[in-house]
Order: sequence, then C-alpha cells, then structure tokens
Amino acid sequence: MLALKSLQLLFVLYASAVSASRSREAVDRLRGTKHNIVEDTEPLQHAKRSASFFTPTFANPKAATFAVNSSALPLVTFPLQNSWAGRLPISATSGETRQLFFWYWPSSQPTASKTLTIWLNGGPGCSSLAGFLQENGPVSFQPGAKAPVSNPNAWTTASDVLWIEQPVGTGFTLGTPNIQNESQLATQFYGFLQQFFGVFTELTSKQLFITGESYAGFYIPYIASRIINASAAEKAALPLSLQGLLINDGVYSSDIVGEQAPTAGFAKSFQSTLGLSTSTVNSLASKSSSCGYDAMISQITYPPKGKINLPNGNKDTISRSCDVFDTYLDDAEDANACFNIYRITDKCPTPNDPIESYFSRSDVQKLLHVSGFGTWSECSNRNVFVNGLDNSAYSETLFPNLLANLPRGMTLWHGLIDSILFNIGDRLTIQNLTWGGLQGFQTAPSTPLIVGGTQAGIFHTERNLTYIEVNNAGHMIPEDQSAVALHVFQAILGQTTL
Repeated sequence: MLALKSLQLLFVLYASAVSASRSREAVDRLRGTKHNIVEDTEPLQHAKRSASFFTPTFANPKAATFAVNSSALPLVTFPLQNSWAGRLPISATSGETRQLFFWYWPSSQPTASKTLTIWLNGGPGCSSLAGFLQENGPVSFQPGAKAPVSNPNAWTTASDVLWIEQPVGTGFTLGTPNIQNESQLATQFYGFLQQFFGVFTELTSKQLFITGESYAGFYIPYIASRIINASAAEKAALPLSLQGLLINDGVYSSDIVGEQAPTAGFAKSFQSTLGLSTSTVNSLASKSSSCGYDAMISQITYPPKGKINLPNGNKDTISRSCDVFDTYLDDAEDANACFNIYRITDKCPTPNDPIESYFSRSDVQKLLHVSGFGTWSECSNRNVFVNGLDNSAYSETLFPNLLANLPRGMTLWHGLIDSILFNIGDRLTIQNLTWGGLQGFQTAPSTPLIVGGTQAGIFHTERNLTYIEVNNAGHMIPEDQSAVALHVFQAILGQTTL
C-alpha cells in the first residue's frame, strides 16, 4: 500500500511539473509544447469510404498528387470522405524553398458546399492540425483516448474546411522563417493561397470564411486585410469572395488589456474553482487597484463614455510590481498541481495527449504526402518570427476597415474559463474601438445563446460585429463545447441564426 501511494505521489509530481511547464511556455509565447513519440506498432484498420459523401473533382492533374485516402488513416475504423493534403510554396518564384502544409476536406454533405472555411491555430508557431484532430475536424483524438473517433460536430458537416499550418517553421512546413511582422506573414500566406487555388481552381468560386483562435487573432485580420487590399491585377487573377471572420479567445490588443487588467477580477470570480485563498485574492485585488487596472475595467460602460487609456502613460509596458498576471499564475499553480491555463477546471491526473505521437507516425506522414518528416511538434520549438519578435501593430487597428468591407462581418467569441486570455479583455478592446461611426457597443451583451434548448452563453451584435461569451469553455471552444461551436459556425455561414 505504501508503494502504491508512493507511485501515485510520483505521478502527481510528474503531472504537476508537466502542467507548470506548459503553462509557462503558453504565457511566454501563447503556446505549449509536448513530445510524446511512440513506435508505429498498432495494426492498421482501414474503414470503408461511404458512397454518400460528395467528392469534388479538379481539372488540374496536380491535384491528384495531393489525394488522401482518409479512411486509411491509422486507427480510424469509421468511414471518411477523401481529402487532399501536402505542401505548396509561398510564392511562384523558381526555387522557392518555403512551403506551407495544408489539409483540405470537402464537406461531408451529399452535395457540394457553397463555402470554404480556413482554420488557423495560433501560438505563434502552433499547428492547425491541433484544431483538426482535437477541435473541429471530422476525426477526434482527445487526450487520454486510445484511438480516434468520428466527430459528430465536425465543421465539415457545414462547409468545406482547409486547415493550414503556418507561418513557415510550424508543423510540417518547410524552409527557414524570415518574417518580422504580420504584414510579411500575410504576404506569404496570400502567396500560398495563389498556389493553392492554382491547383484547386474550382474552389475559388466558393464563399470564403477565415476562422481560428488565440494568436490567430493577429494572423487573421492581417490576412483578411491582405486579401481585401489586393491589387486589381491580383484580384483579377484570384477573385476570392471573402465573407467573414470568426476568432475565438484571440489576441487583438495589448498584454495589459488581454491579461493584466482582468486578472484580479477573474481570480475573485473563480476563487473556488481555482482553489485560491481569500488572502491571495485580496492581494491580487490590491495590486490591481494600485497599478491602475481597476480604473480601466471600471470604464467598460455601454455606451462608452470616452477613450479608455492604458496605465503608464498609455504605454504597453509594466513594472514587475504590476505584473498581476504572473503572480496569479504562480498562485494558481500552487493551488492546483495540474493547473491548466487554457481551461481552469482541469484537475489531476493530466491525461496523455496523443497528437504528437500520431502525426509523427511514418504511416500517417506517408498518407499526408510528407514522408520522412520525422518528429512532428504541435508547437514549434524554433522562432517563426525573426528573433521571436512580431513587430506589428495590434490587429484591433484593422477591425474598422474589415467591418466596413466584410459582407458577414466579424465574430469574436470567448470561453469563460479560459485563463491565458480573459473575456473582459475582449470587452475592453471592443468598448475602446471606434467603427461604423460610433465607439464600442451601445448596448451590453446580454442576449441568451440557446443551443439544444439550453443557454450556452450570451451574445450581442452591432454594426457588423458580433461578440459571444461561451459558458463552460476554455481557450479551445470547439474542443470544450463542440455542439455550441458548430451552431455558432453555422450561424456565421448564414445557415442558421444565433
């Protein structure tokens, strides 16, 4: 019995170390890195493809070189439609060595979809295949599971979906990262789209939506702006019909807005869940008040009463004594050995995550046309921006023009138990933003979001911008609340209403 307790203690200590390490890496670069590789020893079980799936055809013979027999994916025992995957360069320049990886899935509906949706994970440097395998793809392989299962709430039930690993340096991509800002990232991404649609030309006519989460809150507005602001010649050659954007738990503005200012209030609201003492909560509150964060939060009114300034002379810098967020993180990790910054309700033990082992398998890589890649990492262990610095203006500065030009606007949504970025930061961003002739929302979000007869959150829409808060969801909403996420996605596409 003593030996068993010792083993249990060792497991908890190990889980604690892993959890703390992941939280720190996530805060440093809004990401987490895992390395779990296993030998390819499981027997292959190929499911039969269902004849009810619609299968697109492509005139360019090069498309056939990217074809994937999806039902042959290792451990998959359920029918899947064919898909297309591989790498394409970021430009038409001869000898271009930088290539992005994509995995295109047509809708699982029996007829052709009218829409094409791009999904991007964040990081920076984290793979969109995490979104595919654990959030909104047709195959779901969750932590602790022994094999993947079919995802009934896959976004492919509503649209064609294109998961893209980017920027260069992420996942299966090839080449040396050389970007210094989001404008350069968007230019490389647009170059990739030119190559992609050159092969899969028939997809160009579909209505295009761009979706993603976390640091994609920077990626997506810059990419969308690059598409909207393309030259006349570029638009003639690639006539994309960009309709709208959907971003959850995104980075749009300063660290003060997204993390520091909301921290103390979040700690108080979730004190019991976090296991924090009253003295800890009071200490965070005292620091938040003295550093000017509470004054910021108090200015969230509907309608706004004026511009909301950052502390420290409106500079996005803080002193160590005003780093409330890191103090909170230390306290949360002390209270919960398996604290998960992405979803604060997690407790020990931490289940093993199969994603890196799966995409590191040689048989998987062969199917995806990236044979011999070797060890695949969910998040890059090298800088995807030169020196690890993204020298870009906050993406919120692009919102007014995007809202004026996107037919279906922008939707920002946030999981309420996310702890790496807080929903109050989204509210601060929105209420400090001027678009469509007014600052912020004029009415506070309060409309119930009803899914399956149950309230799943609240939402509000004004002047082409929709904001949603989702109950019982962390940083990865489609993973935590898949039915709710599919409902929201369908509403964005215009297939239903919120």
